[in-house]
Amino acid sequence: MAGSRGMVRYDRPVYHNGKRVLWHGAWRGSAGHTIARSAPVQAAIVARPAPAQAAIVAQSAPQSQPPSANAPPQSQPVKPFSVVADPADLAASRMAKEFADVLNDKGAPGRAIVGSTSPTGIAKVMRTDMADFAIVTLDTLVVGVKYEPDWPKRAPMVARLSPETIEVIAPKDVKSIADLQGKTVSFGDPDSATATSARLLFSRLGTTVNPSYEPLKEGLDALADGKRGAIVVLGAKDAHAFDGFGDDGHFHVVAIPWSAALEQVYAPARVASADRPNLVPANDSVETVAAPMALVALDAAPASQRADALGRVTRIFFDNYDAFLAGDRDAKWRDVNLAADSSAPVAAWPKLAAAQGWLDERKVSADASLDAFRTSAKAAADASGGPKAEDSDRLYEDLTRWRSLMQ
Repeated sequence: MAGSRGMVRYDRPVYHNGKRVLWHGAWRGSAGHTIARSAPVQAAIVARPAPAQAAIVAQSAPQSQPPSANAPPQSQPVKPFSVVADPADLAASRMAKEFADVLNDKGAPGRAIVGSTSPTGIAKVMRTDMADFAIVTLDTLVVGVKYEPDWPKRAPMVARLSPETIEVIAPKDVKSIADLQGKTVSFGDPDSATATSARLLFSRLGTTVNPSYEPLKEGLDALADGKRGAIVVLGAKDAHAFDGFGDDGHFHVVAIPWSAALEQVYAPARVASADRPNLVPANDSVETVAAPMALVALDAAPASQRADALGRVTRIFFDNYDAFLAGDRDAKWRDVNLAADSSAPVAAWPKLAAAQGWLDERKVSADASLDAFRTSAKAAADASGGPKAEDSDRLYEDLTRWRSLMQ
């Protein structure tokens, strides 16, 4: 039904600034949707879906939220975005592609691109405006702050992602990381996330090696030929370069026992025989570490126009997070807790204002018990090496989900 002065009544509930809006101008709405439909949908990365796991997402939007909340205000069209991931990090690349795919479906035109996410790579991306978002390892941010002190405000966090396992693969006569002292170890491509993590890892372990930089396939070939003492792998669980590697039984994943030297940057992890059947004994697993990951907004200083533009994309991402939990999406999305704190090893890394605002708007009475639970968990961690803050987030979410099932 049309009203006076060309006004048209909405055919669905629409809310703006917390108030229901009944009418809109006849010209509105179509323009924003035209932008989304006409924008090119590109994908620079080819992904393979991973099996599903249990989802852990805190403080999701209430079921009663109006459908129109999935789109930003129509007077502020969403600018096309790009998200960058390291090409050697297959897990990050797959998630970047899915981030762009889902948001394209929800009216936010975007594309995934590949590029270096090392400290120098991210600095170049921000300098040349090559991308709007990036999937990075937190140790990249740690190293980056040493050279760019304003990184925390220029690259605010959108969400913490699932950690990625680091594997050190070597001949079986290498019993521990210390046995690699003085040997040549392949760190992947020179300006890659793998190289950044490898350098920081060996530094924290107190083992000095001679780094060699080459793609994964070349590194594995050199290892097989006895020209490398080991190779470091990050986010390459499903890499085809491993097809058939280790069939001769001469290689294994070297254990990295958990220690205080690692806890400021990494998380404990294990590599199971199901993941590396040629490198881990059947029905066994090997202790190692994982690099925490994050989705960050690039060159989005607080209160800037760019932060506002990327914030609109971020809200669409948060509003439609359930779409990332579909069975054909990467299983790592199911391990994301949107409400997890944004602390990094160097500082409390700031969240993008739109991300924090979205969470604040959805705070419920359970927040008080969450804060109390996290305080107790942190006290336990400080006293006896108990769970960290991010672990308590997961524990609390499991508890509240279990309680809701019992009601």
